[in-house]
Amino acid sequence: MDEYFINIEEFRDEIESYFPKFVFYRRGFRSPMAGLCGEFLDDERDSKVTDCYCTACQQRYEDTLNNPKHYKHKELGYCANCGALVEYMQMSRGRQYYYVRKNFAVFSGAGDVMRIQCIKAEQSFSADPYEFDPKLSWYTIAMYELSPGSAVQYRSYWDTNLRKYLWTEKKTRATEPNFNKSGYGCGDYSYTLINHDCVERSFLRYLFKGTDFQELPSPYIQWLCRYAEHPQLEYLLHGGLWLIARDYVGQVATYYGGGSHGTGYRINWRSNDLKKMLRVDKTELEYLKEESGRNYGSYIQFRRDFWHGRSSTETIKYFKDFKNSRTYIKAAEEFTGLTRKQIMDYALRRQNSQGTYFFMHQYADYLRECSKLGYDLTRTAITMPKDMFAAHERTMHLCRELDTAAATKKLGKADAKRRDLEVVDMELGLILRLPRTCAEIIDEGAKLNHCVGGYADRHADGKTTILFLRTMGHPETPYYTMEVTNNLHVPQCYGYENNRTQVKPPEIEEFVRRYKEYLKKVAADRKKAAEKAKRKKRQQQKAKVAA
Repeated sequence: MDEYFINIEEFRDEIESYFPKFVFYRRGFRSPMAGLCGEFLDDERDSKVTDCYCTACQQRYEDTLNNPKHYKHKELGYCANCGALVEYMQMSRGRQYYYVRKNFAVFSGAGDVMRIQCIKAEQSFSADPYEFDPKLSWYTIAMYELSPGSAVQYRSYWDTNLRKYLWTEKKTRATEPNFNKSGYGCGDYSYTLINHDCVERSFLRYLFKGTDFQELPSPYIQWLCRYAEHPQLEYLLHGGLWLIARDYVGQVATYYGGGSHGTGYRINWRSNDLKKMLRVDKTELEYLKEESGRNYGSYIQFRRDFWHGRSSTETIKYFKDFKNSRTYIKAAEEFTGLTRKQIMDYALRRQNSQGTYFFMHQYADYLRECSKLGYDLTRTAITMPKDMFAAHERTMHLCRELDTAAATKKLGKADAKRRDLEVVDMELGLILRLPRTCAEIIDEGAKLNHCVGGYADRHADGKTTILFLRTMGHPETPYYTMEVTNNLHVPQCYGYENNRTQVKPPEIEEFVRRYKEYLKKVAADRKKAAEKAKRKKRQQQKAKVAA
């Protein structure tokens, strides 16, 4: 099919015009008496002229106007013969390794038929030192055939019998061509349009007429394919709802029309009337036009699955205020049993300057805390307090105390096994003790401005041990904080701001040294106690068997 779908040879000159032009240069001058191709006779360093060949005008000439130093490899300049913008290249510097690839979409057709052939073209040069004109080759990436109501894309496949690539119709919907065929990296969807004027002579000419598009939107070929399938697409554009059209064409092209959108709602492509297409009334259509259809999907889902007012005006009013708060409203509904309208009306009455979204977020947290505290959520005074923010502040403190009490209870069980880590050094005047509560660990971190507050949960769970190092004269004043791992190592012992601005006193260094020696004795004692417990357990088992 590649041979007769579109004759690409007809557009060779136009395709070549998009590739860069070069001037191949060499210092010296040519003698017409020395060989057919002209040989260099003078020393290049001492020459006053430059021998050139321009791929734009396809002429070989001697530049006697510019100094040879004017030419520098791979720099932009102008041809001294035709004035074209070119890139300078040395004649003898491996031009056979220099090539440029570009993507093109070639259009052909008129009336009710439009064909598009997407090619990847390559410009390369011969290794022949006397061949300066570039070679142009290409291969086809994808092909499209558009007609009213149909958009067919052809893809290539490898025929094992014929041992070559053949073309077949793609079973799924036509999509934008991907010029990156390697399978690595991101897709390449950039291309240059060739013979694009024929679109104005086809049934596709009405798509972007009368719109505000300053340039053709991307993905362009996918726009044409969707418009060929559904000509009503132009009504969305001309009606000011271009964002709905863009969503249909772009990344979510399979949602509208071909499959269910996130809203489960479909555009009615059988109608030419915008209200019937979108299944909205006049008021709703005017609202959607305010933002070019940005909220269409969210609004339809809100109206159908969340809440439908007595009129479109009422539905739109509540949608504007609560379109982003539906999760919190559903949570409040489950906690209280109130209707969604009651919850939304309560939020509108009690919200502050931060808006309904902030109110609903705080309200859902408040109800969750009330449930945790065991409050009766059937009472209106609980579920709809006059000052929700003050009530939330109270429940937050109560829950914090409840959590602290639970953590302290868990802390007591863990501390019973690590009391042997507490010491008193009378000589240095220092006390090392365990925290009494998790809140005390948090306060320690706040007062010493370091991160021990984040260790509170791990300390309560027995995953590590936090110890407070205090002076005997001020046993309740935070001084230094130490961590002891479960294998009795001391990874850190720091004071204010982790000692970034002050050096540890000598007595602290001496205490840590002595304490590490003490931990070796604790480890030995714990090992002996564990062995004793094992022996006692074995004796009990033997006694039980004997009985």
